Amino acid sequence: MLIRFYVFLNLVGLFAAGSVVAPAVSAQDDTQGWTALFVNGAPVDDSKALLWFDGHARFSEDVSRLGVSIIRPGVGYRVNDGLALWGGYARVVSRATGRDNITENRIWQQATFGIASGTLGTLTGRTRLEQRFLNTGDDTGWRVRQFFRWLKPVGDRWSVTAWNETFVHLNDTDFGAEAGFDQNRFFVGLRWRAFDAFSLEGGYLLNTINGPASTANNNNFSISIIAPL
Repeated sequence: MLIRFYVFLNLVGLFAAGSVVAPAVSAQDDTQGWTALFVNGAPVDDSKALLWFDGHARFSEDVSRLGVSIIRPGVGYRVNDGLALWGGYARVVSRATGRDNITENRIWQQATFGIASGTLGTLTGRTRLEQRFLNTGDDTGWRVRQFFRWLKPVGDRWSVTAWNETFVHLNDTDFGAEAGFDQNRFFVGLRWRAFDAFSLEGGYLLNTINGPASTANNNNFSISIIAPL
């Protein structure tokens, strides 16, 4: 447990660079590398109280520079074995060549839930609502995100997985968001369980972004660390 906690603290430091989504600009295709750390669970056995943390470092412009960093802590409550309710804060920093950094403070609420489980694998979901505050405008942006994951074990330590997340803006803002479809992320890959619930997940992620003048398709290699609390 102490080793896991030490790893966790070091990875938090790695991701502590900050996080945001850029204001409206012409969408352009890109090749990116996304890294992430996910830690969540009960602080003590059988507790209904839950803790959440995810951190991200996303490298853009043909994986040549850090583009987006995100730190997202939160707390939750386990309603039952199939449903948990959460709330928290996110700090996002977005960087791009030729412009100043964009910073975002984000409040979020979400529900995580099981959908189905059987010989074909497990299907789970997450519905998240966000209130977004950017340094490039005065409005509050409201956005909903719907996530679904399929996971199928193919051995003692390996699983195949695929997930999809769709983002929808609920209002227009002065920082460039327009009500309607924002973006979609589709991932397919493999998960390897190193020990207990500590896993590594890697694969291909297609990120389709709806820009004001065109649609961008970003081809990303994604690798994530998934750790128990």
